[in-house]
Amino acid sequence: MSNTPLFNFQKATRAKSFASILIEGLSGKGKSGLALQLGYFLADKDWSKVFDIDTENNSVNLYDGLQCSAGMKFEGFQHGNFTPDLKYKPSHYEAFKEAAIESGAKVVINDSISHAWSYEGGILDRIAELKKSSKRYEKDSYAVWGDEEVVSEKQKLFQLFRDNRCHMIATVRVKEKLEYDKDANGKTVLVSLGDQEIMQADMKYEPDLVLHMEEPGYADGSTVVNPKAKVIKSRYAILKKDEIYEFTPKLCEQLAEYLEEGTAPEEILERQRLEFVEGIKNYLNKHQNMVAVWKVFKQDEN
Repeated sequence: MSNTPLFNFQKATRAKSFASILIEGLSGKGKSGLALQLGYFLADKDWSKVFDIDTENNSVNLYDGLQCSAGMKFEGFQHGNFTPDLKYKPSHYEAFKEAAIESGAKVVINDSISHAWSYEGGILDRIAELKKSSKRYEKDSYAVWGDEEVVSEKQKLFQLFRDNRCHMIATVRVKEKLEYDKDANGKTVLVSLGDQEIMQADMKYEPDLVLHMEEPGYADGSTVVNPKAKVIKSRYAILKKDEIYEFTPKLCEQLAEYLEEGTAPEEILERQRLEFVEGIKNYLNKHQNMVAVWKVFKQDEN
């Protein structure tokens, strides 16, 4: 066994986990509301420990004082106003997060991370600026992605999803992706390819839980509608992929309790196995010519 502490092993044990959650959806679908509601329960029902980094022109303040479908009011949460003049660099999100943690945050909400990708100061905006200002990048547009500043800011994108000091929740906008195609008569038509997140491709594989908003929650007098969301990805055993859940107070409490108790090692291994199987299936569906090769490979392994 190695005598270097860094490379030693320890027995795997069930331990407390900090949330890493991404909520996607169209504008007005209730992403911020669900993020705040989850944050409240993850912060042991203490609004003062919920810190929201707001990129939507103070829109999250509209929730203050409103009745939540979970029974309490949205009130007393901490608000960080990420204004356009600051520019939406990933490193600025990180600065907001650090300030929140120093102030006692148990939950930090990045609302939304789309700005870090495609808005002023975001990755794509900085890429465009560098191409204009550099003859090298103007001639070789791919080289700019290796620029030291760009690489550093892209690495910070991943820090928007998780931290070992607090629960992290992020929201992301989606848009309808459209593409021209030919119909049965050979006529060019515009077809929808479904919703697409406004963020770096494949970033949704980084969080432990990805939710797609189906219906916003609200409370109006005696009428209470809990938010509904579809699970796109889950490493949490209590939430199953492709299922649509109604986020009742009970479910939010169960999620908080589940993370507080920690995730058993065998559950993590099983989730990883299922993700691997799902990845193989998706690959073979797109590359039918590899199915025969995969069958031979499986036979050789057995």
